Amino acid sequence: MNDQNILTLNNVFKSYSENEVLLGLSLNLNEGECVGIVGKNGSGKTTLLRIIAGLLLHFSGYVNRHGKVVSALIEAPAFINEFTGRENIEYFLPKKYQTHAISLAKSLDVNEYLDKPVRAFSQGMRQKLALSIVFARDTDIILLDEPFNSIDIESSNRIIELINNSKDKGKGIIVVTHNISKIDTYCDKVLSLESGILKLSDKTRNIDQQKYKIQFSLEDDFLQAQTLLGEYILEADSITKNTLTVTFLNGGLASILKKLSTCNILNIVEIKFNSEGGENG
Repeated sequence: MNDQNILTLNNVFKSYSENEVLLGLSLNLNEGECVGIVGKNGSGKTTLLRIIAGLLLHFSGYVNRHGKVVSALIEAPAFINEFTGRENIEYFLPKKYQTHAISLAKSLDVNEYLDKPVRAFSQGMRQKLALSIVFARDTDIILLDEPFNSIDIESSNRIIELINNSKDKGKGIIVVTHNISKIDTYCDKVLSLESGILKLSDKTRNIDQQKYKIQFSLEDDFLQAQTLLGEYILEADSITKNTLTVTFLNGGLASILKKLSTCNILNIVEIKFNSEGGENG
């Protein structure tokens, strides 16, 4: 990791009406560094990324980008639904980046969908296409808002490879994520956004997180849940059949169960809290 600073935030405040979201944040990002930011929904993580990207201008404080244009995936990917995946790449990227984006899309298993209309894409496929576009650009700063959302385990590992490869090329990366299970493998430091303030965490040890094992009675439900819960998945259990180990910020179990219920995945054998002297739920 280099020491050359490419992004500086100093004393950044942001509020919406009476709701104070960011309370004097300061942050430095260096070349070849990945900073992870975790926090509960509504804590201001996406607002912070929008400020860094230059998409949100009404705030107080200081933001200085020393690098080239920011490449960002913020909130849900937006595409032209009538266009194919390939046509969206051609629309959103200059010609010099298109071949690389298509290669990245193929590496994320979007290949067979590239020439189909994006309206037929699942949320995971849309996410992979968006990431292909983001990583194909030649920028010094990359912003990723929940990059593992709706992504299967294998593709999650590939995204981690892309992050680490980008770091090796000297790019600075900020990742906002609920997927804290593998955050040590690509982030150089982790910050927790709580009550409008960024706090330094000692990797995952000081992050308020929970880990559960969820066993499904049907293999089809198990396979569907691997993709549906991709942003939370730590691993598939190699011993207990049809079981996923998931990890997330404290209080997130209700969101996971809601996701499963929405997709009619109701045949759950057991939910086990995984800790020292764990308990069943």
